[in-house]
Amino acid sequence: MKTLTSMKSKPTLLLNPGVGWSGTSPFLYTLAYQNNYAHQGHYKENWYLSRLENDQKLENHYKSTVNKRPLDHPMGNVLSVSNRFAQNTNLRLIRDYPNSIENYISYFTEHYNNVKNTYTAVCDFSNANVNLSQSFLESISKKLLENFEIKVTFQFRDPIRRFFSETGSLFTGSSKVYKDFMEKLYTERKKHKKLFFYFLRNQYFNPNCEYVDLYKKYSSVFGKENCYYIIMEDFWDDKQRDVQLDKLSNFLNYKITKIHENAYVPDMGSNAPKYDYLRDQWESDIEDLTESDIKKSMNYMKHFYDNFENYFGYIPLSWRNNS
Repeated sequence: MKTLTSMKSKPTLLLNPGVGWSGTSPFLYTLAYQNNYAHQGHYKENWYLSRLENDQKLENHYKSTVNKRPLDHPMGNVLSVSNRFAQNTNLRLIRDYPNSIENYISYFTEHYNNVKNTYTAVCDFSNANVNLSQSFLESISKKLLENFEIKVTFQFRDPIRRFFSETGSLFTGSSKVYKDFMEKLYTERKKHKKLFFYFLRNQYFNPNCEYVDLYKKYSSVFGKENCYYIIMEDFWDDKQRDVQLDKLSNFLNYKITKIHENAYVPDMGSNAPKYDYLRDQWESDIEDLTESDIKKSMNYMKHFYDNFENYFGYIPLSWRNNS
């Protein structure tokens, strides 16, 4: 198993397009902080490819969401916007407008050269990349593949519980754009379950829910052999630890030995542990789903479980009680 960057002809760029609220942050911390596999640069989520596809439409949102990780913490030396590994990487390449795929490539090429003595790869963990169209990915893939070995990882969580957590994040987010009056009412009053079931009844789903479509989109562009997904509940299950680590290590061609803590596993809902740098997890569930709630939710979300089983050939044991 390779661990030395000198054994590669091109640097590896790991893309992790989500899905959000499935342990993407602890997965990044596993790779960047615990195992020195891949480093993200200045930001976990730079939003650059989404900004590139959508021109300037996301510029203001991007500027309001980055730069959240403080330096005054041991993990800040690795993960904050001012982390020591990104100090010599030109932030302007991905910060300043106009955007171009050449700037994106230059940024990660430069960053790789700055970290290659410590890290094997560089990575982009922008959850917004779940929304990139296949045509856009195809349009940039040739230039990306000319400069990098591309690997793609995904985290998939029980669909009902993931969507419930995503719904809860609306109570702490800065966005004030609502689909309708009822969403505004439930959000402002922080009625988590009422908002969740309102979304279900109205089928207010989004690309984060479409695991199969996401996997098919990226694997069709970069190849199934370069794509790997983990089931969040299984990856952070202590009983499966060795098997999960071996599988991931084989895909990355790099030995992964440690797994960062995840506030979503085991699922403790509103009583999730308050781990450092995982506030987005332990703030997302302000109410708790009952077994009755889950059964009711299945009336609206069963097709997501069916789609997963039809494409991948199984339902994870950790989801089976729901499906």
